[in-house]
Amino acid sequence: MIRIHYIEDNPIDQQAFLREIDKKLLPYITDISSSLFEARKKSSSYDLILCDYFLPDGTILDILPELVKDGTPVIVVTCQADMINAISSMKLGAKDYLIKDLDRHYLGMLPIQIENIINNRNLEKERKWLSALFNSIAETIHFGMYLYEPLTEKVVYYNPSFLTIWDVPDELCTSGSKVTHSELWGGITGRDGYESTDLTVFPNCETDYTQFQSQGEIRLKGNKTIRFFTGRVLYEPGISPCFVSFFEDTSELSQAYESLYQYNLELESLNVTLDQRVQERTRMIELLMQKKNEMIINIGHDLRTPLTPLIGLLPHLRDMESDSEKQKILSIILDGAMKIHSLAESALKIGNLIDESTPEEKRSDESICNLRDIMIKVISRYLPDIEKKELQIVNITPDDVIFLFRPAHLRMILDNLVHNAIYYTNKRGSISLCGGIDEDSIWFCISDTGIGLTSYDTSRIFDDFYKVDSARNNLQTHGIGLSVVKKLVIMNNGHITVMSEGLGKGSKFCISFPGNSKNP
Repeated sequence: MIRIHYIEDNPIDQQAFLREIDKKLLPYITDISSSLFEARKKSSSYDLILCDYFLPDGTILDILPELVKDGTPVIVVTCQADMINAISSMKLGAKDYLIKDLDRHYLGMLPIQIENIINNRNLEKERKWLSALFNSIAETIHFGMYLYEPLTEKVVYYNPSFLTIWDVPDELCTSGSKVTHSELWGGITGRDGYESTDLTVFPNCETDYTQFQSQGEIRLKGNKTIRFFTGRVLYEPGISPCFVSFFEDTSELSQAYESLYQYNLELESLNVTLDQRVQERTRMIELLMQKKNEMIINIGHDLRTPLTPLIGLLPHLRDMESDSEKQKILSIILDGAMKIHSLAESALKIGNLIDESTPEEKRSDESICNLRDIMIKVISRYLPDIEKKELQIVNITPDDVIFLFRPAHLRMILDNLVHNAIYYTNKRGSISLCGGIDEDSIWFCISDTGIGLTSYDTSRIFDDFYKVDSARNNLQTHGIGLSVVKKLVIMNNGHITVMSEGLGKGSKFCISFPGNSKNP
């Protein structure tokens, strides 16, 4: 129901309005006042106020500032077709100025005006609430967020983490300042610490805005590195394009990899006959790897924790938003947040793959596994992708390949290999699976007719976060699938090999484990 305060001294107009409500079954609760004095005595809150211009004890101008001070919309309904009165009313906060006609046709238009004004007021309240909620969320996340319009040079938004990551000077981020994109970014890149002036972080005036997307890592003096991603926010024709950038300080991770690289160089330079020095360096490497794993896990947790409420709330905000442009902006922000969340989960997955300490612990969660059954279940998860790409799946694994193994590990190994085969195989290609048990080993192979691998790829493909060239720009993957597979194979005393005759000639992955099916 809509609560309306009707300030009108003419009983005929009062009755006409009430009859219109009854006739059209309008959802109005109407409170009527016949003078300014009577209106001032009303203490109730209203959704909307209708008021005549001239009243027995004054005009609407005498009371209008009091009526609109709490944001209640006011419509002036009068017989006075006076432009000056209308302008004066609108300046004091009235939402509309309607003229009464003798036949009272205005009563038919009034519900439409009321509905529009109420809807606009509700939308404005919701917009302010969503804006406040978005700002409160954006200010808590640790990665930098930056939105700007390249054509207008307008900086739409940046969060506190952006200022911290880039150490933006105070004079460029003073509250209330209208700094442009060129001024802000020029102040950042103009300092001595910025080295990557040739790196394209943002589009320029010659950029095709419909195609631009950029990502990379910026190195600053003092061993500071910042990873970034810039993408276009979807927009309608005629609207100035907007771009959103995400920045993450990856200095600790980069320094860890750099330190590891330096220690490896030192290790190679040692004389192999100096066992004591080799053992000392080995202990240092193991400690560094342990710290690296701990750091990866910590970074994964630090990334995931603030992103969890963000990912949970952004779809709700987007679905509640009626403005399509804002929905698209929220979708872009959600997509970026989910990509970073996925990277955090991937980092945790690598960090948590730690070998157990004793053979008894290794066998504690083993059970009887049927290789063909598990292969079929894994393939069934990807049936929509298989049908979409019209792939041919051939599984010639016998039904009697049964052995003791950890089912979770076996499913994860097969899932990663099958997923890669489907992802890198072109439409109407084929994927083959086979397996068996020899006298002293259990083995299986997965081959495809996909994009194939170079000799360099085969030497690096099991490294953490390594991606072949065709997937390097795909933010949906993080290059850890085969790294996880190799870790799981090694944890179970297995061996993995990859074969490919070159680009476009497919790939074949083969895995073997010690054991047999005589005593599963």
